Amino acid sequence: MDKLHALSQFACFGELWDEAITVIAACPDSQEGEYILTKTVFRQVLERAINGEIDFDDLVLWASVLESRKDIDESAVEGAVYALSNHEQMGELTKMTLVRLLALV
Repeated sequence: MDKLHALSQFACFGELWDEAITVIAACPDSQEGEYILTKTVFRQVLERAINGEIDFDDLVLWASVLESRKDIDESAVEGAVYALSNHEQMGELTKMTLVRLLALV
């Protein structure tokens, strides 16, 4: 799996999400091969978390990685990603919180 495919699998919680984490961790964080996180993908991930398909701890990890990587452009949903990765400051992370966040995106 190349870096761009790994970034894509990670961003959309694809079937190869665990493998993608390994690849991303081993790759340098650079602007090359930049992945752009769209509002559509972000909404799909939130909906899956609301439906119980994605664990909240994995969602927080996901948001933290999105926010910290230079090779992932999350600017379309930057505020929402920040809210998820800093949920302690924003309030308890619940299904209702995710529903509200989804409505704002």
